[in-house]
Amino acid sequence: MTHIFGPVPSRRLGLSLGVDLAPAKTCTYDCLYCEVGPTTSLTMERFAYREAEILAELEAYLKEGGGSPDVITLAGSGEPTLNLGLGRIIRAWKDLSDIPVAVLTNGALLHREEVRRELAPADIVLPSLDAGREETFRRLNRPVPGLTLALVAGGLVEFRREYRGAIWLEVMLLKGMNDSEPELEPLRRLLREIAPDKVQINTAVRPVAHASACALDAAEMAAAAAYLGDNVEVIASCRRRGARTAIGDGAFLAMLARRPMTARDLAQALGLGLEQVKSRLHHLAEAGLVSLDRYHREGFYRAAVADEG
Repeated sequence: MTHIFGPVPSRRLGLSLGVDLAPAKTCTYDCLYCEVGPTTSLTMERFAYREAEILAELEAYLKEGGGSPDVITLAGSGEPTLNLGLGRIIRAWKDLSDIPVAVLTNGALLHREEVRRELAPADIVLPSLDAGREETFRRLNRPVPGLTLALVAGGLVEFRREYRGAIWLEVMLLKGMNDSEPELEPLRRLLREIAPDKVQINTAVRPVAHASACALDAAEMAAAAAYLGDNVEVIASCRRRGARTAIGDGAFLAMLARRPMTARDLAQALGLGLEQVKSRLHHLAEAGLVSLDRYHREGFYRAAVADEG
């Protein structure tokens, strides 16, 4: 399938069936820490994108009995709210299945009434807000021209006022950028104004788009969580699921084509033993189909890029 991937392990949602709603890498931001890579199309103009194909793949997944994930997550390689079919896709899935719908978004377009309306049927919306100061917002998230922190924060406040589902807001903290008290204090004020159901803080634990995006350690993350408020949690590792069998190389390569993953990530996603996954990755690497990079003393596998020459 082209637009569906997984189920994959999510530290926030358990086992998640991912759905790409935008081409890589089309986004309203060009964040320093993005694990998908630098933005190649920076825009806040919404567009039609393969709605019929996406819906056909979702129906096929259910018919083929592909598994029972904890949640279906509309996200993928770009910003999902840029897709003009967002609302129709959510409603169509709700008619097909009882599996909850989550939308992973940077929240940049929540100031638009039509985007908030289209998100209304979703069960969980997971937006992000990484800064409480305009200067920091521009340095870290590098938004499309015309998009300001005030506009983004105002959209989050309005969405909280209207939306009846759960809002889990993510804050990405980077060392030396937005982790000091002068940076956290205005962010804390904005979080109180937005009042999400959860605030989940994260740091750069996977390979990032730019080397300047550096991770905090566990103690620094705990201190930041305590400073930001009572409903703030550090995102934990996802849980392991039951065993699965007969997993082909295509499942490995499809996941690794979208984002780098460790052998442990893949074992959790596929329900396979860690040693079995390591053995398969070794053979894929020998065949030139995957590559291995080191990041924070962990090995992350990626699907090899085809040689266009």
